[in-house]
Amino acid sequence: MDSILHLDSVTSTNDVLLKLLSEDSSNIPEGMLVYADEQTKGRGQVGNHWESEKGKNLLASIAVFPDFLPADRQFIITQVGALAVVDFLTKFVGLDHVSVKWPNDVYVGDKKISGTLNEAMLIGRSIAYVVLGVGINLNQLHFSDYPLNPVSAIHYTKTEFDVSKAAVLFRQCLMMRYMQLANGEESQLRDDYMRVLYRKSGYYPYKDENGILFSARIIAVHPAGELELELENGEHKLYLFKQVSYVL
Repeated sequence: MDSILHLDSVTSTNDVLLKLLSEDSSNIPEGMLVYADEQTKGRGQVGNHWESEKGKNLLASIAVFPDFLPADRQFIITQVGALAVVDFLTKFVGLDHVSVKWPNDVYVGDKKISGTLNEAMLIGRSIAYVVLGVGINLNQLHFSDYPLNPVSAIHYTKTEFDVSKAAVLFRQCLMMRYMQLANGEESQLRDDYMRVLYRKSGYYPYKDENGILFSARIIAVHPAGELELELENGEHKLYLFKQVSYVL
């Protein structure tokens, strides 16, 4: 099977790739990328909707087979995907001030340009495969049904980016980061993730799952994905995704 598959309209690229893997994963090459002009049911984390105008943005999913990685360390795959988006936007699109908002959204300044959704198939304590889904806003100028603060690359570059070229280049970025993981460079990946982390220094407002506002600074992101914050009183707390949110 070809390593890149382009489709017109799908429910989501993750759905397409997961179906292919469920039918015969042995026929899917590692690094296979599916991208589409349109997703009718594009998904974000925890059921969030991802809006994209047809043909304007990169909507893609990539399959990897990290059977060397224990299931309890799969957050590193999330970091691989986020770093690949940062690499793509900085090296090939030419954007500055690109960062990762924990756990996996990618921002330019204080605006969201990309989101990811990773779905894994586990066998016992090992990972059989992971589908890394990504949406990167490239050429869309206007957003109607979108959370908070979207932005596209075109708002900065003032020129359109070829989506088919973007698919090839993003796959290259993803596989380079994935090979770092396969070669045992987890500590380097974690260091790189912390280096580009959004609001990595200083105190900022947060809100916990009960709606309580507080000020804290980031101390670390742990291997299982927990965010460690230090409150103004010096207390340290660990949060899982959806237990805390940034106040923008």
